[in-house]
Amino acid sequence: MTKLHEAIVVHLVDAIVSGTYPVGSSLPNEMELAAAHGVSRTAAREAMQKLASLGLIESRRRKGATVLARESWKLLDASVLGVAVLRVEDVSFFQALVEARLLIEPRAAELAAARACERDLDRIEASLNAMASEADGTRGAGWAAADVAFHAGVIEAAGNWVFTQLIGTVRAALDAGIRLTGKQALSAQASLEQHREVFVAIRSREPAEAHAAMTRLLLATQRDFNALEKGAARAAVAAGDQATGQADSQAQDIE
Repeated sequence: MTKLHEAIVVHLVDAIVSGTYPVGSSLPNEMELAAAHGVSRTAAREAMQKLASLGLIESRRRKGATVLARESWKLLDASVLGVAVLRVEDVSFFQALVEARLLIEPRAAELAAARACERDLDRIEASLNAMASEADGTRGAGWAAADVAFHAGVIEAAGNWVFTQLIGTVRAALDAGIRLTGKQALSAQASLEQHREVFVAIRSREPAEAHAAMTRLLLATQRDFNALEKGAARAAVAAGDQATGQADSQAQDIE
């Protein structure tokens, strides 16, 4: 069963990341939280301690809990990152995830080409086949899960426990990419081919080519986010021009 304080943590993480409680604002005190959620003050206190450990808030005696700036948040913690990829609208946030992946995954693919056992290869190939079954024209409902399984399989095959700890980050970045860049993304078949090139290099024991193939794959994702950011910028300019036009029109009416 979920601990009582965890329900409060889930609610408040979402409220903070979404901006319901913006940076610098104060959270309800323990008594108010306990009453609102129907739990004891002990559970409310544990929830606040958890939020503090995640860098989301700072608690001071008599002052209460205050939301900290995003720079303090432990965004790679699963409980925060899972919410952030759904709530954060800043494209640069997702670009940073891709930049991190570019540092990790090409090297993981390189190591996998040197270290993968037959079981690792079977797992990666199975996920690739699952992607292929979902790539008939458009990405099917099972594409995202298969895509995550592919990248997780490559990371696990690298045999580096530090990389393995980052699979949750990769999963969140993939989920965000699929959700946000649908119109800009490569076709399902083109993306599938890039994934296949990574697998073939790993299976052929070609570390340098595995590194290069994974880099090409992630650079395509980066281009998708760049296109998304440019589209957002164009939309902002258009909205500004429209607002200016309306203001000019209103001024002329007054004259």
